[in-house]
Amino acid sequence: MLFLIIFVFAGPGELFSRASAESDRVLTVGVVQFAVSEEIYSSSDSFRNAVNTALDRLEAEAAATADGRPLDLAVFPEYTSAFLGLSYLSSEEIQILAADPAGNHGLIKQVLRKAEPDILAVWSEISRDRGYAILAGSTLIIDPDGRIRNRALLFSPRGKLVWTQDKVFPGAPELSLLNLQTGRVSDASSFEISGFRIVTTICRDTYNPIWEQSLPDVDLWIDIKANELPYTREYYSQALPARLLRSPIDVGLTVSLAGELLGFRFTGPTEFMNDAGIIYSTNPYLNNELMVISLPIK
Repeated sequence: MLFLIIFVFAGPGELFSRASAESDRVLTVGVVQFAVSEEIYSSSDSFRNAVNTALDRLEAEAAATADGRPLDLAVFPEYTSAFLGLSYLSSEEIQILAADPAGNHGLIKQVLRKAEPDILAVWSEISRDRGYAILAGSTLIIDPDGRIRNRALLFSPRGKLVWTQDKVFPGAPELSLLNLQTGRVSDASSFEISGFRIVTTICRDTYNPIWEQSLPDVDLWIDIKANELPYTREYYSQALPARLLRSPIDVGLTVSLAGELLGFRFTGPTEFMNDAGIIYSTNPYLNNELMVISLPIK
């Protein structure tokens, strides 16, 4: 299992642990408290630029303070790509959609179908250019039966989409506004990065104790979130901190969305934790906070 030797705080929003001399097997993970805005989703290019800016910062921090180790994995929060469809809408259509999402399912599905190829192309290009894996948060997709799903996406260092997972327990807005189709716990699977096995849950999923028995004993549990409720410590503590304590997994990361869009304000910290509790937590109200961690393995 993973173990942490020394923690070095290099500045606000960044956490690093130095590898043990007994092992050179280390996973370096960079995470982004990605901030949404209408400007970012005005075009594929503006979205790509925002993602690349965040990755430039992560790489610089990793090179400067994480023993100079390059990133093995970058992680973005839930819904990072979900709003790219807005680039296909006029300002009037965006206002109509913001005023009544539930009454405009046809328009939502139309833009999601248009946006999906762009989303896949952008992340494929970025991960291939960067040369490391990227957990691209989640996006909304239309499945073959015409239903909307909230799907997490992992891209390999060669730009291939190598893993997906659908949200199983949607929040109330997803059900009422999107009539979101749910995934199945039995379909959830781990993925491997540089010899480390990792599992992911999506926001509201992590509040359900079924995951404690359903997920395998792996090296790292990542919870990607887009919290549109007012942030409270109690609410966040009921998610991954509670699940991790009762699961066979020892180390976890929560990665939260930030910013304001379509009348929603997203807040919440990005956190690194183990069974003993929260080790480090970012400011829940700041945009584009970063965290880089290096995890040695026995």
